Amino acid sequence: MNNSHALEGIRMCKLFKSFSDDEASELFNAKNNSTKTYSAGDILFMQDESCDYLSVVLDGVIEIQKLDADGNILIVASLDKGNVFGENLLFGDRHFYPMSVVCKNSSTVLHIHKSYVETLLQKNHEFLVIFLRILSNKAMALSSKLKQVSMKSLRQMICNYILSLYKKDKSLEINLNMSKKDWADKLGVQRPSLSRELINMKKDGLIDYDRSKIIILDLEEIKDNA
Repeated sequence: MNNSHALEGIRMCKLFKSFSDDEASELFNAKNNSTKTYSAGDILFMQDESCDYLSVVLDGVIEIQKLDADGNILIVASLDKGNVFGENLLFGDRHFYPMSVVCKNSSTVLHIHKSYVETLLQKNHEFLVIFLRILSNKAMALSSKLKQVSMKSLRQMICNYILSLYKKDKSLEINLNMSKKDWADKLGVQRPSLSRELINMKKDGLIDYDRSKIIILDLEEIKDNA
């Protein structure tokens, strides 16, 4: 990856938007920092491996994966250009990855060592504020996901997700910007289970759907089930 492409990836990351060209370039040149290119399927970090870096996706897509009890891979998160990972583990008493970090397709990642991040937090107030905001937002997202996972039924999870999209778009016709497999991964279930429940919800008159969209037919019932 050339310097201009790498700097473009850094500029897309909220943490470094205010950095000058010299400050951004220093991220790549500082001692203990490294830029690595990965191929599809490469494992960046294994579960229980120590987290010593704040990592920035400069190009490609990185996945956070978890194996369930049956050996199925669940995609917990997909991180594309400009996203970071490791920031919520870096300064913890137990700074170990709870899941595996895997490359989905050809990707380039900048790994910023903990000591360098600590220096930035001490010297750059804007970096500190944005870093804390990212931690807060991820904590809220995790809380929402845990609430979703703890729900009693798959129908509740589906209705909760549909309702969140309805509140966002203010429309009974919701465009799905993901495949059923990606949706199932997001919910932490298998695709056949999701498909069966969608069929049941269609039979019950809650929704209609095709490959690209869902139409809410009974909003009150969706709310009651969410």
